[in-house]
Amino acid sequence: MIVIFSGGNLSIILIAINTLFMLIFICNIVLEFNLKYEKKQITKDSKYTLALDRLQQEERLKTEFSNFLHDDILQDLLSIKNMTSKSHRPEIQDIICDTLNDLNTRIRKQMQDYHPVILKNLTVKENYQNLIESVSLTFSQRDISVSFICSDTLFLVEPYDILIYRLIKELLTNVYKHSNGSHAWITLSLEKDIIKLNISDNGVTNTSLKTHLGISKISLDTTKHKGIVSIKEQVENLGGTINISDNIPHGACVQITIPMKGDGSYKYFVS
Repeated sequence: MIVIFSGGNLSIILIAINTLFMLIFICNIVLEFNLKYEKKQITKDSKYTLALDRLQQEERLKTEFSNFLHDDILQDLLSIKNMTSKSHRPEIQDIICDTLNDLNTRIRKQMQDYHPVILKNLTVKENYQNLIESVSLTFSQRDISVSFICSDTLFLVEPYDILIYRLIKELLTNVYKHSNGSHAWITLSLEKDIIKLNISDNGVTNTSLKTHLGISKISLDTTKHKGIVSIKEQVENLGGTINISDNIPHGACVQITIPMKGDGSYKYFVS
C-alpha cells in the first residue's frame, strides 16, 4: 500500500508483495518453532508433576501403613509376648485370645481399606449392597436407614468399580460419624459412559454448608477426612467432579460424576 500510494510502478509493487509474503512465511516458521518448544516443555512439566504426585501418594500410603503397624499391631503383639510367661492362667489365656481376635478383625478391615475385594460372582449392585450393610453394622449404635437405588444390570469396568466402592464407603461412613440424621439415600447410575453417584442425608438443618456437621464437612476439614480428600483428587484427575450442596429441606448432598473411559484406563489414579 505504501508503494501504491507513493506512485511506484508494477515491478516495485510485485517486489513489495513478495517481500510481504516472505516475512509472513518467516513469522510462521518462528511461531511453529516456538509452539513446538512450548508443547514439549509443557509435556515435560506435566509428566514431572504427575510423577511427583504419584510419589507423594506412595509416601503417604507407606507412612499410613507404617503407623498402622506401629499403633495397631506392634503394641498388641508386644503385650501378647509379655503375657506368654503367664499363659498357664485361664484369665491370661482369655485375654490373649481376645487380643488375637481383635487383631484379626483390624487387619482384615485394613486390608479391605487398602484394596477392596469386589466379588466376581456377585453383581456390582450386590457388592455395593454388602458394603452398605457392612458399614451399617460397624455403626450399629446409630439408627440410620440407608436407601440404595442402582440398576441390577449396572456394570463398571476396573478400576472404576473399586473407586466407586471407596467413595460409597467413605461418604457413608462420614454420614454415620457426623450426621445426626435418620436416613441416607444413595443412587448410582451409568448414563452414556458417565458414572453418576449421589449420596445425601437428612442431617443438620442449616442452609450454610460451612456449618454442616454431615457430609459437607469433608470439603472443609482435610485433617479429619484424608481419605475423602484423596478420593476427591482422584476423581478430579479422572476428569470427574464432586459437588456438595444443601439437601432440601435439610441435610447435605454429594453429587459425583466420572467419565468411564474403558478397562484399565487411569488405573494408577486408584490407589
